[in-house]
Amino acid sequence: MIDDEIDFAGEVRRLLQADGYAVHGGDRADDPELVGRFWFTWMQTGMAEAEVGPTRETEAGAWTTALAHRLDNSRIELHRVGNEPPPATMEPFEAARLPEDAFDAAMIARKFGVPHDLAAAQVEQLRRQSVHMNNRYQVNAQTLEAPFGEFVGDVIWLSIKRRDKAPVHDWRDLQVIKNLIVGPEHEGFEIYPAESRLVDTANQYHVFVFLDPKVRLPVGFRTREVTGAEQAAAVGARQRDFHSAV
Repeated sequence: MIDDEIDFAGEVRRLLQADGYAVHGGDRADDPELVGRFWFTWMQTGMAEAEVGPTRETEAGAWTTALAHRLDNSRIELHRVGNEPPPATMEPFEAARLPEDAFDAAMIARKFGVPHDLAAAQVEQLRRQSVHMNNRYQVNAQTLEAPFGEFVGDVIWLSIKRRDKAPVHDWRDLQVIKNLIVGPEHEGFEIYPAESRLVDTANQYHVFVFLDPKVRLPVGFRTREVTGAEQAAAVGARQRDFHSAV
């Protein structure tokens, strides 16, 4: 090997580590279903929680997805500067896993200055959630057992945030997320609460979806009507064209 030859893969990994990336898994995974799988996490100062990448069969594959994530973030920064919208195409969701320190109640209590019992309750809730990631969003999903009674059945709570942390609330994106994670014929809703129980601490959105696809809300439109830009313009309205979700 020539003395000044660069270990390109090793150099990329060191740069990613310096930017807050780490790869986990393999034989060290504590979940039997994840043994032999690898995934990345990304955490920087000021972030409330780490972002988590999808699982891969090799450690090198996890570093490759970390690099792709970093490049995506670079493009997101450019979008912010130019005030441009994010990419129209939403990729399929993949299962992801939170880093181990997300389940350390003592660490959470110290980091955020909250009582240990409150941190422990948050950890317990996180353990009941599954995590889904794609190129634009992270979604934590949790089953709520029959909150409206047995007749209606269980509800899936989708806690949704954009990976660039931007405060964009695109209804079409939320509809696609509901379709991809729960199903296209499952009905869901958002809540605009009384101020006395308002929670507004981050650019994060919550959709509650009935697990039974036959359940329908007693309010809302009863038939389907969807138009694109051309059809809307013909009647003096304004609308975007639909883009493929996958």
